[in-house]
Amino acid sequence: MVMEEYVDQTERHIQGISYIVPAYNEEPMIAPTVSRLESILSAIGYPFEIIVVDDGSRDRTRASALAQNCRVISHPGNMGYGAAIKTGIRAAQYEIIGLVDADGTYEIERLPELTAEIEKGFDMVIAERQNVFKLDKPFKRLVRRILLWFLRIFIAKSIRDPNSGFRLFRRDLALTYFPFLCNTFSFTTSITLFALGDSYFVQYVPSEYSVREGKSKVRHFRDSLRMAQLIIQGVTFANPLKLYLLIIVMHVVLVAIPAAALDIVGLEGTSNIYFWTGSIAVLLGGLGLMSDLIRINTNKHNIGVDTSSKDDPA
Repeated sequence: MVMEEYVDQTERHIQGISYIVPAYNEEPMIAPTVSRLESILSAIGYPFEIIVVDDGSRDRTRASALAQNCRVISHPGNMGYGAAIKTGIRAAQYEIIGLVDADGTYEIERLPELTAEIEKGFDMVIAERQNVFKLDKPFKRLVRRILLWFLRIFIAKSIRDPNSGFRLFRRDLALTYFPFLCNTFSFTTSITLFALGDSYFVQYVPSEYSVREGKSKVRHFRDSLRMAQLIIQGVTFANPLKLYLLIIVMHVVLVAIPAAALDIVGLEGTSNIYFWTGSIAVLLGGLGLMSDLIRINTNKHNIGVDTSSKDDPA
């Protein structure tokens, strides 16, 4: 049965590639990025379009992009990395969506390898950054390892580089989860979690990553909080039983045992307040997670394709 399903996937031919380049204050790099991308896409041989989404840049990013052979869609204000990608997906005319950052950090020359995997029937192909841990600072490296460990336990063992910004995926995959995909830098992580959690075919291609020129747009504290939120959302969707078992363990360790210790030392009143407050908080949190799971499963099958933005002005 699995083999028959895989064969059916391989029969989904590529009609064209819509490549999205989200850009925010990337004036120095947007032109060389688009030029590299156009050269490689032309050599691959499929019909293609390059869509630069200028996310409210304050420099001459839009003007630099307009001088290239690409479509340019501009946000009047900065909405976020994921929001820019969503705009590009709405405007895309082809089935396969490509994604690459505008900062020149990704090895775009690997694109034919990603395309070859999509041709085999994979729903998403991710350029796995082989050297990303070497480039990370110690604290960021630790956080990344903890994140991967957590996701491999609760989502899928095959997760290797969930937030790589260089990938190909099918447009209908993204549209299925459109309202739930993050509007910030965590867009790539969220679409990876949903794809793997819902058993889509995901493949990795090894690549290298370069240190970006200029200042990073990532706001680590804010984006880390949003990342934690979407990871909990993704785990709730993909493996709710494991998540609730974790909640039970956390309740015992963080609420029940400390409350018992307070009672043993004679602080019965404090023990009762701590236990019931902690228990109610855990219960409300669990109900919130269940509500989110119902919301995702109910709504994902009722999402229509909005094509009105295909006429967005350049």
